[in-house]
Amino acid sequence: MIQKICTTSRLVLSLCPCQCWLRSALILSIASLILNLGCSRSDNEYVAPPPPEVTFAFPIVAPITPFIDENGVTEAAQEADVRARVRGFLKTIEFEPGQKVKQGDVLYTIERDQYEAAVESAKAKVATATAAIAVAEAQVKIAEAEIVKTNQDLEREERLKTQNASSQAQYDATVAATNAAKAALESAQSNVHAARSQKQQAEAALRQAELDLGYTVVQAVIDGRITKTNFKVGNLVENGSGLATIVNDSQIFANFSISDRAVLRLMNAKKSNVVSEIEQSERQWRDLPVFMAREGDPGFPFEGRLNYVDQAGVESTTGTLGLRAIFENPNGELLPGLFVSLRVPAGKANSSMLIPERSILRDQIGPFVLTLAEDNKVARTRIETGQSVSGWAIVTGGIEPSSRVVVDGLQFARPGGQVVPVEATFEVDSLLLLRGIGDPDRAIKHVGNDGEAENSATGLNPADAQTDEAK
Repeated sequence: MIQKICTTSRLVLSLCPCQCWLRSALILSIASLILNLGCSRSDNEYVAPPPPEVTFAFPIVAPITPFIDENGVTEAAQEADVRARVRGFLKTIEFEPGQKVKQGDVLYTIERDQYEAAVESAKAKVATATAAIAVAEAQVKIAEAEIVKTNQDLEREERLKTQNASSQAQYDATVAATNAAKAALESAQSNVHAARSQKQQAEAALRQAELDLGYTVVQAVIDGRITKTNFKVGNLVENGSGLATIVNDSQIFANFSISDRAVLRLMNAKKSNVVSEIEQSERQWRDLPVFMAREGDPGFPFEGRLNYVDQAGVESTTGTLGLRAIFENPNGELLPGLFVSLRVPAGKANSSMLIPERSILRDQIGPFVLTLAEDNKVARTRIETGQSVSGWAIVTGGIEPSSRVVVDGLQFARPGGQVVPVEATFEVDSLLLLRGIGDPDRAIKHVGNDGEAENSATGLNPADAQTDEAK
């Protein structure tokens, strides 16, 4: 049709070459006709986009044990310095750095010559003291014999004096001889005591010399692994020189502190089932379970027990109480000097309502969540929260276990807007939560609109995923 009109227009124009104004009017009329016939106008109507899809879940009600989280530093349960106990030159080194040693193993030897000579000298002094005792005891016997003789002479002189058969001078001389014999006996007995004391001193010197000789062999005092040596063969060591260190890390201590408020919580925890078997008087909080994590560990994989509470009490300047926990370390996974995180249960497990922490939003007023009404419209709901546990938040108010809380797709959910809900369920283990394992990303299990379970990571039905793998 348009082609015919164009052909007719060209024919008319060719017939009226001089009528310019008529020619222009004709062109405009033809153009208008072409537009009316070739272009049809359609009405543009707005089509609203479909409602966004969001994932919701019902809050989980589970028993949760309150706990205290603190940071600490590890140290070996046993550590001993290997030190020289005598002065001398190192003769041999009997170990390799890092070697595992046992108590009593020979580690170093020090030159023995001077200490062997000291032992021989001490033995000689003991023999001399023994001989001196024998001489002193012989002198005692001589003095005792002299006492017997002088006593007999005195008795005779006393009889003669009563008979006027002896002079006074002779009697006085006999009395003086008797007194001299008694003094000589006392002196001899004193010499015996002195000789015995000298022998004791000589024997003590002998024992010390023998000890010094034994100290020339340096032995391990505990089991463990030994560090590199601080002295080499031929070096002169002094009494007390540190030669190496033995570390026994089969058990590891973790030292940490808690605030005075946490102390009160632990005091209340003594009355709970967590520590029901603990003596309330002397042991205080000892044997409370303690969980530990190194940097990068998932959760708290190491379990130990509290074994020491600072007996000095709460430090007034810092308001903290020093504690120590002990952990078994059979595989050597824990090293001394690590900065670690520790978790101590602080009460009896209570039934709590949990939601994923990532589903909580906050503004200037406080925390809130997005919930779904029965008509699948989004609503903003204020909540009250407590402690966080492994990616879960304990909710103390604002929602009910029947509330549908938006956990994924928060960026698409607007208060008052309509959404397409997709349910997700969670499975949690209270003990794993206490150990820091079981975060929402691992515990989630989506349920699609058709009611079939889907994998949270891929969004695929498990059967479909197996089929894809088979392909």
